[in-house]
Amino acid sequence: MAELATGDSDKGLGNGKTWWRLPVWLQKSWGDWTTYGGGGYVINNAAGQKSYPFAGWLLQKDLSEKLTLGGEVYGRAKDTDDGQSTTVLNFGGIYKFTPDFNLLFSAGHSVAGESHTIAYLGLWWGWGGEEKDGKEAIQNHDPNHLTMVQR
Repeated sequence: MAELATGDSDKGLGNGKTWWRLPVWLQKSWGDWTTYGGGGYVINNAAGQKSYPFAGWLLQKDLSEKLTLGGEVYGRAKDTDDGQSTTVLNFGGIYKFTPDFNLLFSAGHSVAGESHTIAYLGLWWGWGGEEKDGKEAIQNHDPNHLTMVQR
């Protein structure tokens, strides 16, 4: 994944350089349960930023055809020159209005390192194909952690 430098870093809109995320993820599903995660490395050469390793793992359960809930742990080494390594614990889920239109939600807080409170609310819309088994992974909405993006 490449995050392109599109904002003005002098105004706090991005870091002024393109940076790269190189992940490797594994997934296993059985019955109503799915687990996935892995790790990787971020390459970020912007001023004040650092390249760093990251890893995370998620466990989720389909409670019904429409609702999936789960939790994840995500950690990374320090990402800025004056930062700290950080570990975050999140809980969230997916509400499936239709197979191709889902509400994604997540909230969490750091449990080690820098203090972060994280929340996400989004809509996912897909098209152009048939689901094979209902457990197809879709692209993560937030490249900083896994956060419940599974349908």
